[in-house]
Amino acid sequence: MTTPSPSLEDRVTVLETRLDTILPTLATKEDIARLDGKIDAVEERLNGKIDKLDAKIDAVGNRLLVRFSVVAFAMLSIAVAAAKYL
Repeated sequence: MTTPSPSLEDRVTVLETRLDTILPTLATKEDIARLDGKIDAVEERLNGKIDKLDAKIDAVGNRLLVRFSVVAFAMLSIAVAAAKYL
């Protein structure tokens, strides 16, 4: 036994109910504009933090380069001094 198809009016009523339920939950232009402003503020703060971290990384890299150069020079000096005794 087959069940009868819903009438056009019943189908439209179901769709209207769905729309009435969903539409109020969707974001408005104002909601999106507020979120966009908040996202811009967060991005600005993160960029500032990233810039500070980049500066710290550069400073550490420079210190490591100087220390490596000192160690390399010391090893070279030791090698030259040791070569005199060979």
